[in-house]
Amino acid sequence: MVLILLAMIRHACTLDVGMKTPIAPCVIDTRFAEARRMFELDRVGDAEALLRELALHVPAREDIAMLLAAVLRSQGRLSAAAGVMWTLAEATLFEANVALRTATFARECDRHGIAARICEAALTRGAQAPELFVLAGHVARESGDFAAARKHYLAALAAGIDLARHHVLGALVNTKRYCDPADPDVARCSRQFRDVANSLQARAASGYALAKIQNDLEDYASAAGTLRDANSLARSRNSWIAGAWRDLVAARQRDHLAHATMAMEPVFVPVFVVGIPRSGTTLTASLLARGSGARDRGELRALRFIADKLISGGHLGNAAAMAEAASLYRTLAVQDDAPTVHYLDQDPLNFRYLHIAAAMFPQARVIHIRRDPRDTALSLWSQDFAHPDMAFAYDFADMAAFMEGHDALMRHWHASLRIPIYELDYEKLVTHTEATLADLRNFIGAPAREPDHAKGDAPVQSASVWQARQPVYKTSVGRWRHYVPYVPELEHFVRSGELPDAML
Repeated sequence: MVLILLAMIRHACTLDVGMKTPIAPCVIDTRFAEARRMFELDRVGDAEALLRELALHVPAREDIAMLLAAVLRSQGRLSAAAGVMWTLAEATLFEANVALRTATFARECDRHGIAARICEAALTRGAQAPELFVLAGHVARESGDFAAARKHYLAALAAGIDLARHHVLGALVNTKRYCDPADPDVARCSRQFRDVANSLQARAASGYALAKIQNDLEDYASAAGTLRDANSLARSRNSWIAGAWRDLVAARQRDHLAHATMAMEPVFVPVFVVGIPRSGTTLTASLLARGSGARDRGELRALRFIADKLISGGHLGNAAAMAEAASLYRTLAVQDDAPTVHYLDQDPLNFRYLHIAAAMFPQARVIHIRRDPRDTALSLWSQDFAHPDMAFAYDFADMAAFMEGHDALMRHWHASLRIPIYELDYEKLVTHTEATLADLRNFIGAPAREPDHAKGDAPVQSASVWQARQPVYKTSVGRWRHYVPYVPELEHFVRSGELPDAML
């Protein structure tokens, strides 16, 4: 009887779609539950078809649109998923809370154009939600429109944004370079940093923002003092265990992998740009994408997700599982925009899993960025990181342990992997930019091309968003020298001499 009733419901819904007449809410609920089950059973095509039917009848129903967008995103169809978000926002007349959720989804898909349109439409209609101003600021900043970002952040502050939950000041100060000690942002950041009534997290975030201004003003003594206090606050809420890191490094060197059984298309060439965070991975990928046909996917995070699943599930020795993982990575990298050959993945922490990348893609390329460790350590110490993987950045001893593990893994990959690894010095990139980029294009096999300024750069969501949008400058080389009188720990960082000096 149950099967007969379900068949009748399906038949009734089919007739309704054809006749474009309303469907009863109970029927919609039943079919939505069915679509959810299809998705859970990996019947994504059936789930998509059913959800699209339902969305035609109730375009303003958020749960249906969100599930449809999730189905599309799981297939790498991020443009289509973001388009569903626009349709939902439009159907709800850009109501502030719906606009916030839909624009957030589009931003997570790196479809910043759609996210910006949703935010702008909601704000134009009078939405005053402080969180929406913040989101609009993030979208603009990550797209390189720093003036618009600053306007939105200031509006969020005026609207009373909760600075304990939203670290707006850190984003705000990264929209310009400061030259006036009397700039109102100095007082804003200082007030939040010194107020002991604020949470440790909020105070630390404000401290990093204040130190950035002090650095711009070349007040290195004050910046060093502020950073020392901010990092002390950050350490009290974040822990990093050096022993666990050493165990992870040793475990990766012991891993035995099967290679993917399926033959991947030779027209797909993933390029992994890796290194210690803040060593120049974002700048390298951005410059290489501008001058070649490579697609910059930013910090894709796909390899680390896949690696965690393979390792925790004990699947590294399973060739079929590796083939499935390779297919998933390719789907998430290629997505549904204009196709190309080379895809840049600039997640610096991918250096932990290069053996998995090589097992999935024998045609892959790796660009490993090396930078003076004193500059890298200072840059890490100057940045507020949200992800627990980066908790080592608040303490110089932890940084040294992390760098030691990084160097050990890179030596191991050089000795054990068959995919080519290009060793790139950051200092060479910023001092001999064009020649270096020509070498990199030759290494990955991408032809030179004129930058398409009309198309614009890919969104940058990493901590290097400001630097990646500026002309290449050399002032970041040797910056540690300004700080060493106040931060003598920097002198203890030395570059490992055991890695190759040239491309392998």
